Amino acid sequence: MKYSIVCLLVFLGPFASFVAAQEEGWGNLTGQIVVAGDAPKNDEEPVGSNKDRAACLVDGKVPLDDAIVVSDENELKNVFVIMYTGRGANKPDSFHPMYDKSKTATMTLDNQKCRFVPKALFARTGQKLALKNSDGVGHNCRIATFNHEHNVNIPPNSSVEITLGDDDDKLPGDVFCDIHKWMDSIIFVRENPYVAITDENGKFTIENIPPGEWTFQFWHKKAGYMKTLEVDGYKLGRRGETEIKIEAGKELDLGKLTFDAGDFKD
Repeated sequence: MKYSIVCLLVFLGPFASFVAAQEEGWGNLTGQIVVAGDAPKNDEEPVGSNKDRAACLVDGKVPLDDAIVVSDENELKNVFVIMYTGRGANKPDSFHPMYDKSKTATMTLDNQKCRFVPKALFARTGQKLALKNSDGVGHNCRIATFNHEHNVNIPPNSSVEITLGDDDDKLPGDVFCDIHKWMDSIIFVRENPYVAITDENGKFTIENIPPGEWTFQFWHKKAGYMKTLEVDGYKLGRRGETEIKIEAGKELDLGKLTFDAGDFKD
């Protein structure tokens, strides 16, 4: 009988893992954000006659602004999906152990062709952030969120490491290069790890969320709170928030969430 049970577990390997995850009591949230209509066109970056112009061109051309990145299928990149933990909101008693590693991992914010890469970044409080410069010209990295301020010069082809503070930001904040004024990025710093940023296909996944009723917000730099986002079965508030029920051992797929192109800000 003992031998039979062992054989059964080996045979059901992937299924057994799913059952274990279900018993642990965690759920996933996923979805995809698309734009309805024509998103605003991105203008050329104001590279002008900057002394580093040659190093900032991409394939010999002035790059376009990347504030709004939409795929050929109108999928929207760089939307932040955030578990809201502000006043009156439910807050998890604990985080899944998988997030312990993200707390101690060093994140990287690179400078490539006078662009911050990635454009949007989420980091945990107290986490190390490597400010990398892959260019042959010097850059400056000025982080200016509500609770985090850093101003670091980065020599060509080098890297400088900083440690983020222990205070949560309520919303993503800005990163600038004071040498190349058009360069910008977005960073969100918070202890709670239940945050996702949509990829080039507009997709997001937040893994291993405790079961319960949680408030999630949707935010984009050129839209702000995405209060007009259309989510089937959910109504969003003025801060782009809605209540979502997460069930143990299940993945909730919100499907395609639609944002009207006319609701982007100038």
